[in-house]
Parts: sequence; structure tokens; C-alpha cells
Amino acid sequence: MVISVRSYAFMRKYTTHLQNHGELCVPEQATVGDVLQHLGVPSEAKKIILVNGRPAQPDRVLRSGDLLVFYPVLEGG
Repeated sequence: MVISVRSYAFMRKYTTHLQNHGELCVPEQATVGDVLQHLGVPSEAKKIILVNGRPAQPDRVLRSGDLLVFYPVLEGG
């Protein structure tokens, strides 16, 4: 199945190789965690994860056409 993946800030390095505006072919029943691991995103990296604009956890099962977005937690003052 095909999903779209976007990343921002310094985490863009994990998705710059994706073709067709971030499309990625993944197996049925793939989870967010599976995709992040496949992309080489360290599991310990603090990040915000959204699927179709809603917060998601690594165990969320993806569906064809989903949009997975992740970016680092931003801190500042």
C-alpha cells in the first residue's frame, strides 16, 4: 500500500530520498513505528507524530493513503 510521509526541521534528512512528494510503499498492517524504523529515525529521538493531522503513537496501524508527518519537539522561550 502507498502512504505519504513528510518531516520537518532537522528530521527532514530521513525523508529527502523519497520520490513523488514523499510517497512510500509499505506492507499491509505496517505501523507508524515500522515506517519510522525503516526510514532510520532513532526510536529515542523526541518527536511529534501525526497521521492525517491527528496525534498518533508508534503502534498505530497505517492505511493506504494515510499522511504520516513527524517533526522534532520544539523548545524555546
